[in-house]
Amino acid sequence: MAKRNALGKGLGAIFTDLVDDGSPKPRYVICGMEELRPNSFQPRQSFDGDEIRNLADSIRTNGVIQPIIVRKTYSGYEIIAGERRWRAAQTAGLREVPVIVREATDRDLVEWSLIENIQREELNPIEEADAYNRLLSNFHLSQEEIARRVGKDRSTITNYLRLLKLPSKIREALIAGTITAGHARALLSLQSHEKQMSLFGTIISKRLSVREAERLAKETGKQTAAPKKASRSPVFRELEMTLSRSLTAKVVVKPKKRGGVLEIRYTSDDELNKVVERILSSESR
Repeated sequence: MAKRNALGKGLGAIFTDLVDDGSPKPRYVICGMEELRPNSFQPRQSFDGDEIRNLADSIRTNGVIQPIIVRKTYSGYEIIAGERRWRAAQTAGLREVPVIVREATDRDLVEWSLIENIQREELNPIEEADAYNRLLSNFHLSQEEIARRVGKDRSTITNYLRLLKLPSKIREALIAGTITAGHARALLSLQSHEKQMSLFGTIISKRLSVREAERLAKETGKQTAAPKKASRSPVFRELEMTLSRSLTAKVVVKPKKRGGVLEIRYTSDDELNKVVERILSSESR
């Protein structure tokens, strides 16, 4: 089993016996295509058809040069690394491929598949974020642990996870490559989905750069920032209650930097007359 401290250094550090260092390579076995099944924890959700066809052409000519890494299951083998080669081999019409069998837990599959795809830069931002979230939620790794295992900063993991909070339409645009992760970070600076969708529409319609999107997001945030309410002294609240009881009308005290306003509210002419009578009768005493 691979040592944990190798996980941030790439698959070559995990499977040290596969590195081309001149030493004898591990024995591989030939496995029928029907015995293999995809990695159930594969973070990559889409495979480029042209890329698979090009690899299939190469496989027809040269065969599968690098064995597929698998783990044994009750009904065959599950792919750990090399699903792209397996798909291309199927397209090429191969009936069997070379495999190397490794022991691996479910968490190993998530980690190793994630590392392989990150190294090849084959994941879109949402796929990568989903993989980190799976490690976080299903396997209870902290963000610090995930960062260490995949060789990234903790802040990078945090930023990817935040992408999952975006509205579905924006996430779909990220997957399709219509917008970049930089655009997404600008959208995340806005607090509500409504404002995010409004800016997203502007980014698409005007083809804004990331810098332009960041500037517009900053301006939008300033425009919609709610003014902070000054904390009110309990003395004023007590005074309002006392005056309201005495005058039988709603009284509001509004202190300002210099002085303030004493506001007496009434709902009818009769209520106003009663308030005036109470004030005048208290002056005549």
